[in-house]
Amino acid sequence: EQGETSPGTRHEKKQKVDDSLKVAGTPGESDVAAVPDDSGIQTAGDESDAEEMPESPQDVRESIKQKFLVEMPRDFYDFWEFCKSLNKHKPEDALYDTLGLRLVGPYDVLARKLTNSSVKKPDDFLRHWRYYYDPPEMQTVIRGDDETMYHLGYFRDDPNEMPVFVASNAVADGCQITKVAGNLFGALRKEISKALKDCTDTKARSALRKLNGALVEFAEEKRHSITEASKKRPAPQSATFHRAGLVVPVDKRTDVGYRPLPMSERQLKFLLTQISKCKEDDAENMLSDDLQNLVTRVNIANDECDYGMGLEFGIDLFCFGDPKFHPTILMQTTLAYQLLNREPFARILRAHLQRRLKSADLSVL
Repeated sequence: EQGETSPGTRHEKKQKVDDSLKVAGTPGESDVAAVPDDSGIQTAGDESDAEEMPESPQDVRESIKQKFLVEMPRDFYDFWEFCKSLNKHKPEDALYDTLGLRLVGPYDVLARKLTNSSVKKPDDFLRHWRYYYDPPEMQTVIRGDDETMYHLGYFRDDPNEMPVFVASNAVADGCQITKVAGNLFGALRKEISKALKDCTDTKARSALRKLNGALVEFAEEKRHSITEASKKRPAPQSATFHRAGLVVPVDKRTDVGYRPLPMSERQLKFLLTQISKCKEDDAENMLSDDLQNLVTRVNIANDECDYGMGLEFGIDLFCFGDPKFHPTILMQTTLAYQLLNREPFARILRAHLQRRLKSADLSVL
C-alpha cells in the first residue's frame, strides 16, 4: 500500500490548506489563465523572499538539505570524491574536458561556492541551476552544453524520500524527462558510452576509455551499481507530459488517492495550445468552458481525496511551458503538494515560478 490516510484526516488537511490559501490571496477560478506582467516574471507568493537568511549548519549534508529542501543520496557524495580523484583542485570541472559536463547545483555547496552569505534570499538556493522544465521533483546536479541546455539531475516522487533515478532533460527539445540510471555512476557510464559512439579522435577516445576504467573501479570500490536502472518505485499512475511519471499514495482498499484527468493528453495539449495562441485582448477566450470545467473537476477530486488528479493537471500545465498558465499552476499544484504532505515541493515551485528562465546560465552566484 502506498501510504494510507483516513478520509477524515485528509478532509481536515484540505480545509486547513484551503483556509491558508484564502488568507494568502491565492488566485481563484476566475484566474485560470491570467497573463503575467511585461517582465515575464511571476511575483505571486513572494512572502518567502522576505525571509532572513538562517545560519548554515556545519554538517554539509544538513547544509544542503537546508538550502535545497531535500537530502542527497550516498552516490552524490561518492561521485564528488570520484571527481576529486580526477581533479583535486576543481572537482566540479573534472568531467569538462572529456565530456563537456560540469557539476552544479548542490555540488556548489561542496565546492564552497554556494553559501548563506553568497545569496540574498533563501529561495535563491531553490532557483540555483533549476532549468525551465525542471519540476520540483527534479534537482539538477550536472550541466551540459549551453545550446541544448542538456542537464542531469535526481528525480524523486516525494521530497521526504531519496531519488528513484537520475534523469536528463534538454530544454531545447522540450519538457521530456528521460530516465538515465539509478545513480550518478551509472549515468556517467552512459554519457561515456554515448560520447564514444560519436568520437573519432584517437586521443579523445583514449581519454574516454581511461575515464571509464577509473569510473568502473571507483564504483565497484564504493559498491555502486553502474547497471542499476532505477531504485524501487511503485508503478506511476500517469506518465504526465514529461514522461517521468507521477506517483501518489493510493489506498488499496478504497482506491482513493488518484483519478485520471477527464481529458486525454492529446485533447489537453490541443486546448492549451488554443489558449496559448490567444492575445491579451482575448482574455475571456482564455477562460474557455473546457478548461474551467477541468479546474472544477480537479476541485471535486480534491474534495474526494483524489489529490493525484490536481497534481497531474498542474504538472502538465507546467510542462506545457506557457507563462500564461503560471497562476493556475501555482494555485493547483501548490495545493496538491500540500494535500500530499509534499510542502517542500510547493515551496520549490513557488520560487521557480517567480523567476522561471529559459536560459543556459541559471546560477544565482
